[in-house]
Amino acid sequence: MLSATWQYSVRALTHLAMAKETGPVLAIQIAETEGIPLPFLSKILHQLKVAGIVGATRGQRGGYTIIRDPSKITLLTIAHLTDHVDFGEQCLLGYKFCDSHTNCTLHPEWEGIKKIIHDFLKTVTIDRLAKDATREALDITGMLHSKQPPLRPPYQAPINT
Repeated sequence: MLSATWQYSVRALTHLAMAKETGPVLAIQIAETEGIPLPFLSKILHQLKVAGIVGATRGQRGGYTIIRDPSKITLLTIAHLTDHVDFGEQCLLGYKFCDSHTNCTLHPEWEGIKKIIHDFLKTVTIDRLAKDATREALDITGMLHSKQPPLRPPYQAPINT
């Protein structure tokens, strides 16, 4: 539902929030630790810099720092920035006009789900992710390099004979 750009932005910002007291972090360090392709990360960091969320310092002791308070950066803020997502307006089937007056067949059910997702993204902050004790115990390298099993449908397609 949310793009790789959003996912990588959240991971990069969490990394920067965790390193906030130690000073600037090189993009290559973030890329290697978080498993983000460096060219993609560079574009993301530039976008976050333009938005006033991160700062960049050149030179031998340069790198990126988070300059906005991580407790004020929500996952929804990042979704607005990277994906231009507004869960209040988005139709699951992609229709341009889908609201309580003119709606698709899934609208009544999707409305409740959108609200849950919106509220969740609005309440989770980068600070929370950075301070979460479970992150310290995560094997991020293992998570990045493990192969995900192939997806299998939960049903058998009927065979017409």
